[in-house]
Amino acid sequence: MRKNKDDYYAKSSAVAGVYKISSGTGTGLDKGLDDFRNKKLFDFGFAEPEKIEIHDGAKSYFLTRSGSDWWSNGTTMDAGTVSALVDKVRDLSASKFMEIGFAASVLDVTVTSDGGKRVEKVMISKNGDNYLAKRENEPLYMR
Repeated sequence: MRKNKDDYYAKSSAVAGVYKISSGTGTGLDKGLDDFRNKKLFDFGFAEPEKIEIHDGAKSYFLTRSGSDWWSNGTTMDAGTVSALVDKVRDLSASKFMEIGFAASVLDVTVTSDGGKRVEKVMISKNGDNYLAKRENEPLYMR
């Protein structure tokens, strides 16, 4: 796509030719590649996870769900508190992508959902005043 004054033109890889498109569509597409990438750290969406593991240095926390109850080390957890944690984990997102700067992780979070079929692990490290999060086997994120 290229811009000529206030006109936007697009070329399709499926159909021959160049076509004029609306300025609203043109400005919506006139972004960098990272603007279209998914910046959510976890993809479990609105599915309720069955297990959440958090490793914070030497400390570890294990939460498992059975029906509507959450358990940790044999103790029933407050459903509202765990629900708030799940919402915070679900909403974690990056502001931009980084290629360098990830050091040793200070926090690891693993979420198991979809009947155990989906396991997502995110490692978080500190770099100056910023936190970098890396999804297992994917590029770095900056939070």
